[in-house]
Amino acid sequence: MEYNKKIILEDGSEYYGRSFGADNERVCEIVFNTSMVGYQEIISDPSYTYQAVVMTYPLIGNYGINDDDFETSIPTIGGLIVREYNDFPSNFRSSSTLFKIMEKYHIPGIYGVDTRKITRSIRELGSRKVLITSIDTPLEKGLEIVLIKNNQEVANFILEDSLKKEAFQTIKFLQQKNILTYMITGDNQQIAYSVADKLNISHEHVYYQVEPFEKANIIKDIQNK
Repeated sequence: MEYNKKIILEDGSEYYGRSFGADNERVCEIVFNTSMVGYQEIISDPSYTYQAVVMTYPLIGNYGINDDDFETSIPTIGGLIVREYNDFPSNFRSSSTLFKIMEKYHIPGIYGVDTRKITRSIRELGSRKVLITSIDTPLEKGLEIVLIKNNQEVANFILEDSLKKEAFQTIKFLQQKNILTYMITGDNQQIAYSVADKLNISHEHVYYQVEPFEKANIIKDIQNK
């Protein structure tokens, strides 16, 4: 498969696939849906406005689109991310394809990506911002679009116990833009400072031995500085 589309998450991870639907670029909040049927209702559900939905069921588009099952007249979903897309529906109620409806309402889609891996990432690290873009968009440019608005940091992400390459890339990118980076961890001071040194984060910007319920308040305090 020759890729022409990709998604870039705010933690710096990239997933490659092929485009379907509208061929435009968009920043969304990434979420997932485990339904085996009902993709028409999902793309037209107002609760998914500006969200990119990862479908865990592997085959999408196979029964087309009909005129009766829209949740709203104008779909406002941000994007659709699927494993396999079928553009030749087989259903007596079908009046259009998913591709045509997404194209009509300017909804970008990508297929051929590892939706299981993306879903695991969302389960473990939570929802994050994602950029649906062309395969030609450099990672640094993509991160700038996802993370920065009016020179302000607009996202936060979680580092796992093992520091991955993407984490270093994202933090380095933010530091190059002169954006302060903070670390909030439940580890003790010694471990926290050791990790901070690897990431070039000042010790005065490290919060250690933080309980999970305290993190939200610390983030608010940082944002208010």
